[in-house]
Amino acid sequence: MCILDFYCHRCVHLYNLQQRMISNIVCAVNDSLYYQMLCKGLVLSLFKYSQLSHPNITILLDGSNVEPLNDLLLQQSSLNIQKIQPLNIICGSVESRTTFARLEIPYLTATKHFDRVLYLDVDTYCMNNIEELFTIEFDTVAMVVPGKDLHIKKFMKQQFNKNLRPLRYRLESSREDFIVGAIDHKYSNAGVMLIDVEKFREKKVKEHVEVLVKTYPDDMLTSDEMALNLLFRGQITELPQEFNTFSFNCQYINTPRIWHFNIKKPIIHTSLNNFPIWLNLFNNKDTTVLRALSFVFNCFGKNRVLAIKSDAYDLLGETRSENNLKQIVNKLLVDKQ
Repeated sequence: MCILDFYCHRCVHLYNLQQRMISNIVCAVNDSLYYQMLCKGLVLSLFKYSQLSHPNITILLDGSNVEPLNDLLLQQSSLNIQKIQPLNIICGSVESRTTFARLEIPYLTATKHFDRVLYLDVDTYCMNNIEELFTIEFDTVAMVVPGKDLHIKKFMKQQFNKNLRPLRYRLESSREDFIVGAIDHKYSNAGVMLIDVEKFREKKVKEHVEVLVKTYPDDMLTSDEMALNLLFRGQITELPQEFNTFSFNCQYINTPRIWHFNIKKPIIHTSLNNFPIWLNLFNNKDTTVLRALSFVFNCFGKNRVLAIKSDAYDLLGETRSENNLKQIVNKLLVDKQ
């Protein structure tokens, strides 16, 4: 090896080491004040509990306003906002197109040159050290936490009373048909997903998901997550359960690393007071906003909570009385109609 080749090899090696030192994390959110508050809790928890030495957090914004996050953007240079427009598809049990934003991760300027990215749903939060996620080796498209005993056919039958059938489709860039759904395998939640960025691009995961969802919208009962499960066909690397801990499996886990609210989200599913560790992440103004959203839920219901946009953050953060809050909420909801 000549001296020039040696130094080139050395530079590549150092570059790869530098990449590994940076922990790339991505989440996605829309203009909903409620979901931006969840997002803020996630970001705060990562800075407090993850023990990552060089975190690089990117929030994909399917919208235009980020008032609840402005203070963090000023304080944390490693936090970035990138506006995106995900696939304009709404299907299954997910009522927002923002779920498709995770398919954009391999094409982002901030992440496309790195070998791995951790995607997190905004209704998760970090509870303990997650450094292992950025050193663990895997050679599949992604690492996810599968249901311990739950297979995809059983999942569809239990949750939606539907049977899984083989689904045939074709990409525009291909001359052959693809068939998914014929093989049974474990069902995995995609809310915590360690992605091999290069493999995600090479295997055209976004293109496959788009065609599959548009061709069989009635079968995509959990939106893009169902499509990802069908495409991966169980051929993923399994993460330990503590990296995606739910209320229904927490009794088996000694040290949860990442908690996933999922079907037990604060405010819209259960009381804020049930999550003291999460609630203590927020400052006084944030807590006032969360209490205000809880009040809206108790008075008007879930849909009204989700209808409030993030630009109402400052207004709700300054409310002090229930009467004043009722007047403000009524005005906000009338203005949005």
